[in-house]
Amino acid sequence: MESSYTTAPYLFQISSYDISRLLPQVSKALETRSEHLSRERYPKMWRYIDRLPSPSQGAKRSRLRTRLFSILCLAAGIVLVVPGLMEPKELLVPLVAGAAAVVLGASGLLRTRKNREKPFDRSARLLLEGKDQTSEGHAPVVSFSDQGMTFSEKDKTEFVPYSDFESVWETEDTLLLVFGQRVTLLQKQDLMKGTLPGLSRLLAEKVPTYKLIAHG
Repeated sequence: MESSYTTAPYLFQISSYDISRLLPQVSKALETRSEHLSRERYPKMWRYIDRLPSPSQGAKRSRLRTRLFSILCLAAGIVLVVPGLMEPKELLVPLVAGAAAVVLGASGLLRTRKNREKPFDRSARLLLEGKDQTSEGHAPVVSFSDQGMTFSEKDKTEFVPYSDFESVWETEDTLLLVFGQRVTLLQKQDLMKGTLPGLSRLLAEKVPTYKLIAHG
C-alpha cells in the first residue's frame, strides 16, 4: 500500500544543509519573527518606535564616530584610573569616573567590531547544528497536503495539522516553519514534488502568518 506522504502534492527529500550559506538567512528569519511577535504584543511601543527618525545614511561614518568616541573614553578613563589606584582614598571620585569611562569605551569598541555576532546568529546556529550531514538511505521526508504537514523518517511518521502552525517565514533559500513549541527548516532545493509558488499559496492560505523576507 502506498504511504500517505507520497500522495501529498508537495514533498521534500531532505539533503545536507550548507550551514555557512544559510545561517544569515535563518538568523534574519528568527529576528523578523521576534519583531513580528513583539509588534503584536506591544503595538503602542512600536508605534512610538516607528515615529522616531530613521538612522542617517552612512553606517560607516556612524561606526567611525562611535569608535573615536570610545577610544577617547578609554584613554580618559586610563588617565583617571591610574592615579586613582595609587591614592584610592584621596582620589575616589576620579577612580570611579575613570573606571566607568574605561567600561564605556571598551563596550563601545566591542559594539563596533565589523565581524561581531548578530543577535540571532546563535539561535540560528543551534537550529542548523547537525544538518550539514544526512544519513545515507535514511533521509527524512517532509510532505504537505491540504490537511497539514507530515514528517517521515525511518519507521517514524508524524502529522502536524495546520491548526498547530504559528507562522511560516520564507527566505531566499529556505522555509522556516513554526508550530507548537518547535521550528522546522526546509531547503527550497529539496522540493522533489510540486512547485514552490503552489506551496507558498497553500501555506499562506492555511497558516495564520506567512511572510516573505526580502533578500539583502
